[in-house]
Amino acid sequence: MSAEAFLEAWAVITQDLASLVDTALDVEPPGGLDDAWGRWLDRCDVAALSDDERLAEVKRTGQTKGAPLSEVQACLEALQRAAAARLAPLRATLTPPQAALVDASLRQFAATAYEQLRARATEKKKRMFGHARALAAQHRYDGHAAAQGYVLTCGACGALRLGDTLSCAFCGAEL
Repeated sequence: MSAEAFLEAWAVITQDLASLVDTALDVEPPGGLDDAWGRWLDRCDVAALSDDERLAEVKRTGQTKGAPLSEVQACLEALQRAAAARLAPLRATLTPPQAALVDASLRQFAATAYEQLRARATEKKKRMFGHARALAAQHRYDGHAAAQGYVLTCGACGALRLGDTLSCAFCGAEL
């Protein structure tokens, strides 16, 4: 297997992994089973959990979105096995340390994807004004001093002086 063929195979593996993760996160309601996720389960030859098992797993793991994590992990393991099979011709041309590095990279790739998906699937939903409150709490103007100035107002009506004239534009009184 040439370097170009290896890169093409790795690109397919990466695309499959990204598609699987995106599809798993898009499942609504949390722990549900939509058509797109069902196709991934079929492709990876993973048995779908029953509705009761899905509900129990979502409650146990605290998921707020996505497919059940056990199904996702099983699909990632199936993708890892398929990727190893796809890269098998390359392993025959590598030294043992290089082959071990390819295997370790595949394992790390799937494990990292699972951990990132788990973190996103279990993150707490923010309340309606959660982002606004976080932004307001930043105190972006700390350390800035207000400009010093003086405003001349009319003694009769309290209106602001609008120009260079010495009489109020609103009530006509002399300033």
